[in-house]
Amino acid sequence: MKRSWMIALILIMLTAQVALADSLWNKTSSSPYSPAKSYKVGDMITVMILETSSAQNKAGTKTDIKDDLGVKFNHTIDRLTPLIGQSNSLTGGFSNKYQGGGGTERSSNVTAKVSAIVTEVMDNGNMRVEGKRKVTVNDENQDITISGIVRSKDVTAQNTIYSYQVAEAEVSIKGTGAVQEAESPGWITRFLNWIF
Repeated sequence: MKRSWMIALILIMLTAQVALADSLWNKTSSSPYSPAKSYKVGDMITVMILETSSAQNKAGTKTDIKDDLGVKFNHTIDRLTPLIGQSNSLTGGFSNKYQGGGGTERSSNVTAKVSAIVTEVMDNGNMRVEGKRKVTVNDENQDITISGIVRSKDVTAQNTIYSYQVAEAEVSIKGTGAVQEAESPGWITRFLNWIF
């Protein structure tokens, strides 16, 4: 009897402990298998810029107009026969053909890595990031900037994120130097293009 009472007491104590036990994770906790962590303003994230775009536009026009006109004149007046003949006909025609076509094709491919700084942490955990990088090689300057909104759960364990995962992304790559100047048309050409 004493033994069964002790077993019942132990079971009650175990049940009470299980009922009072609390989980390590709740509804608002991130998954223990996810690399997501909380960020604050000033933290850095590496953005892997992988942007590819391609656009193609084609247009064509073809017109073909042809008009034929014919008049036949018969008469029975014998006096006019030596002058104009017994049966005369007059034919004429007009045709107009036009064919035109045009097309544009553009593609770009950008690959770069830029460290971005968290400038704002929103209430839902999303972050606004901005990053700039300037590279100078042989007097050629290249400025790379990126900004946008990032979800913290998209950032990998290596603290990186791809540019296609950045919402409202603005990616800008500008170059200055001798090569850029050689590629740009001169001011006379630009003026003539502006006029015509």
